[in-house]
Amino acid sequence: MEDLAEKRLIIDIDLAPNVDAVYTGMCLIANSEIMLLLNFDEAKGEFDGFTIVKNNDVEKYCTWNEDNYLELKNDNSKDLIAKIDLNKFLDIATSLKSLKSKLVSIFTYGNEDSFYLAKILSVKNECVELHLLDEDSNWIDIKVIKFSDINYIGFDTQYERKYIKALLTI
Repeated sequence: MEDLAEKRLIIDIDLAPNVDAVYTGMCLIANSEIMLLLNFDEAKGEFDGFTIVKNNDVEKYCTWNEDNYLELKNDNSKDLIAKIDLNKFLDIATSLKSLKSKLVSIFTYGNEDSFYLAKILSVKNECVELHLLDEDSNWIDIKVIKFSDINYIGFDTQYERKYIKALLTI
């Protein structure tokens, strides 16, 4: 799988049955612990933000073929990749530490209510401390989540940027 990242291939990854999700993006990191994708936004035909998933959740993947690349209308990947230091995304702990004070989306294993939009406050002892944000852009609870419970981390996507903009206008 490291070859996927080395060649910066666009892939579809399927996380079923662990998680009912398929993600599409350019593979930037693929190691024994995580995969870091530059998300592909099918509606816009360009890249948007980043996704981190656990490598052991990836049930199967497929690389894009030549026809799939026709969907890529605006290859903005270089600009987005230049904004992050890929060396800080080696595992869950270092990834979360590099995102400290950023707004992130986190899914955990379990029920439907396992989605959190939050700012990372601290990372230590196999867990992350989050300051949660509600749908009205109000800071609410502090929550601690174990790394082992996390199945998705999203950042710098249109979704998080929408809430950052709302926070700046409050």
